[in-house]
Amino acid sequence: MSDLKLENLDLRPTTDEQRTWTWVHYAALWVGMAHCVPTWLMAGSLIALGLTWWQVIGIMALGNLIVLVPVVMNSHAGTRYGIPFPVLARASFGTRGANIPALFRGLVAVGWFGIQVHIGGGALLSLVEYVVPGVAKLNDTEFLSQGLANWISFGVFLWLNLVVLRRGMERLKKFELWAAPLVLLFSFALCIWAVMAAGGVGPVVNAPHVVPPDTHKLIANGLMAVIGFWSTLALNAPDFSRFAKTQRDQALGQALGLPTTMVLFSVLAVFTTSATAVLYGKVLWDPLEIVKHLPSAPLAAASLVAILLATVSVNVPANLVSPAYDFANLAPRVITMWRGALITAALATIIMPWRFMATAATYVIGWLNTSADLLGPVAGILIADYWLVRRKQLSVEDLYNESGRYRYTNGYNLRAILALAVALFASQIGRVFEPLRFLTEIGWVTGFLIGGFVYWLLERGRNQRVILGSP
Repeated sequence: MSDLKLENLDLRPTTDEQRTWTWVHYAALWVGMAHCVPTWLMAGSLIALGLTWWQVIGIMALGNLIVLVPVVMNSHAGTRYGIPFPVLARASFGTRGANIPALFRGLVAVGWFGIQVHIGGGALLSLVEYVVPGVAKLNDTEFLSQGLANWISFGVFLWLNLVVLRRGMERLKKFELWAAPLVLLFSFALCIWAVMAAGGVGPVVNAPHVVPPDTHKLIANGLMAVIGFWSTLALNAPDFSRFAKTQRDQALGQALGLPTTMVLFSVLAVFTTSATAVLYGKVLWDPLEIVKHLPSAPLAAASLVAILLATVSVNVPANLVSPAYDFANLAPRVITMWRGALITAALATIIMPWRFMATAATYVIGWLNTSADLLGPVAGILIADYWLVRRKQLSVEDLYNESGRYRYTNGYNLRAILALAVALFASQIGRVFEPLRFLTEIGWVTGFLIGGFVYWLLERGRNQRVILGSP
């Protein structure tokens, strides 16, 4: 029997009627999520920090192939049992302990949501300036390091994201099908314009650049940034895979959609960003800054519309749905997914996300790497539990029962919490102990491997009892 404390309509397993997503929808979902401004910012910031165009493209390809593994592996449980991430986490962390990884993931997603709203708000404000040229003067009045015009555009775009979510997952699926190709089309146009204006591909790829003092360290940071970019989706993939018709649909769609489109979009970002160094004598890694330099007002306006579409198409599924589920899981009887979304919106405003985008280094090392460090251990523990300890066997009924086999110690699996603590310690020890600095520089990988291994080691002695159904 299910417990109302652990269940609401948004957390219940999906029904056969709700499983309508095919591989095309998953591929389109990833196209929409990959073709976004933060992807462009990530590739562009690595160019700005001193890496070459081919180094950045290689990092993007390798990083996305690596993160695809936990994405697809965690998606399996969502498709097989129809459960979202917060419910899946109950199997390894306990019915109450699942709130810990859900909160980790939720807070990181809140940060991403705020960043995307800030980007979308900036694009919206730039678009309005073409109609009302003097609107930017409102920024003379500042509050919490944001001008009044920026605050208004931030609020309007925040409301727009909530409206899209309110329309429901089915409408979101349809929105992705047409929004993603349109965004890619405009990105191609922007790249072609920039490269041609700079004199062609030759001058762009051969343009001199400042070699960073520690290239290998920057490459490692860049790789972790790429992995960390989708570290939240590596956990909450079940939130979407639970709507899949078959395992083949979710696996094929994600395998085709994630690495290919991320690399393709990064190529456009890399060449456009590199071209700005030739055109303007400095690297413009923010696409909003590039748009401001476009010679044609109609082209600039069309580019801003593309940025708005790209931001909405990724922000709602990747950064609003996921924390909404997480907060709903904290108190299912009180917090619905919609209320969770409102909490997300409030927190995303409070953290002042524009601070994370002050410089290229702040974005890559300060935000991407640090946020990934929190989530790597959780991904390792989830995969070790589902694939190695339980061998893909879960009791759905007990996932919603406080007295079931996933109760552990008063609802907490102390082994999972210990594994999480050990992995977090290992991934951060390099911040205070220089000889182990390399563990921190690859923090997501360190946490993922150590978290999964320590959890498997602690559970190994009771492996057979777990499979048979004992707690």
